[in-house]
Amino acid sequence: MSGMPCNVTVWVDDGPACFTVYIDSTLITEQGATSLQAILRRHVIGWRRLDESFVHRTLRAITG
Repeated sequence: MSGMPCNVTVWVDDGPACFTVYIDSTLITEQGATSLQAILRRHVIGWRRLDESFVHRTLRAITG
């Protein structure tokens, strides 16, 4: 993906049904993207959503 918002190179969208990672196309090759996808798919089993208020406060503090 190119033309990321706020000129960032990596953007993560934590939607209610899925977790999507966008990476600027100038930073990654097709082989790198395939490898990253395999890594994330392997580890997704252990992921859990943290909806506690401290998580949201921390994200607001970091991202403004």
